[in-house]
Amino acid sequence: MAQNKTPVQRRGERWDRLVPAALVIGILLVIADVVWTFTLAPLVQGAVLSETVVIAGQQVTTKLLLSQKIFYLHVPVAVASFAVMAFGAFWAVRFLMTGERRYDGRSKTAMEVTLVFVVATMISGDLWTRFEWGVWWVWEPRLTTYFILMLLVIGYFILRNALDDPERRARFSAVFCIVAFVDAPISFLITRLVPSSIHPVVFRTDSGLPPMMLIPFLLGLFGMLLVAFALTRIALGINGAALEVEMLKEQLEEQDAWRERAAADEALERLRAAGAKVAAGAAAGLEPATSGGVGSNEPVTGAADALGADALTSVAPDAAETAASSLATPNTPKED
Repeated sequence: MAQNKTPVQRRGERWDRLVPAALVIGILLVIADVVWTFTLAPLVQGAVLSETVVIAGQQVTTKLLLSQKIFYLHVPVAVASFAVMAFGAFWAVRFLMTGERRYDGRSKTAMEVTLVFVVATMISGDLWTRFEWGVWWVWEPRLTTYFILMLLVIGYFILRNALDDPERRARFSAVFCIVAFVDAPISFLITRLVPSSIHPVVFRTDSGLPPMMLIPFLLGLFGMLLVAFALTRIALGINGAALEVEMLKEQLEEQDAWRERAAADEALERLRAAGAKVAAGAAAGLEPATSGGVGSNEPVTGAADALGADALTSVAPDAAETAASSLATPNTPKED
């Protein structure tokens, strides 16, 4: 029989059907970006050379910056990290609003994919810095704010691993994710907010890239966004299945605990009933024992022991041990 699915699940399945096509198209666009970058895109003019050099029949008076080729991948990867982190913050807000665990899982998944793109951005950016500025690192506003963003993403996972209680972990992580995302627009706009920044401004309106440079850049940008989308949906599927298994495991544990409590309550009731029978039999046997002497109490005691032993066979082991220890010393009347 087909299982009824919620509109959210059906919508998620529609998105998942787009994943293979998005991943393939994204990879092809990124490959086209790389090939175009190193074959057709012109080199950027750099510092003035001390003397003119003839290259391919043309006089070159400035340094041609091959390192600028990193720009065609570095910027798309950085933009993808901002986009995926925005979804992580959105799902964190949804969790705080609804308290549903699935939104916490989605936010965590988005932050995992964000960490991948953040690390790729830092590596490609450091390579560009080394070739362009001659150093591996500069405490420049854009680099510094993005470095802080990377530390915040890493801190997000440290926070999750530090908390054992699921509710507190989800709630604190959601708040931390939202606070961390505040640094993303700051890092993107810092080159406009701080005019003295030496980091180049990529997206601006006063100038544009020539077509031979703009086309590969756009190919890489859309391709990387498609790859980020596909990776996020794949990770959501994996983590979503793991979350369902965990929730089913918790439900089974709760059912087992309920059965154990029910069995313990039933065993306790049986033990009480058996004790009541033993007490009633002993009380009934005490009357003839009092009038007829001590010897007449022995059959009563033996019957009480037999009745208690029969009752204990149907109760829980722990309760049986406790009752057996109490029946080991029968209550016989003292001789005068």
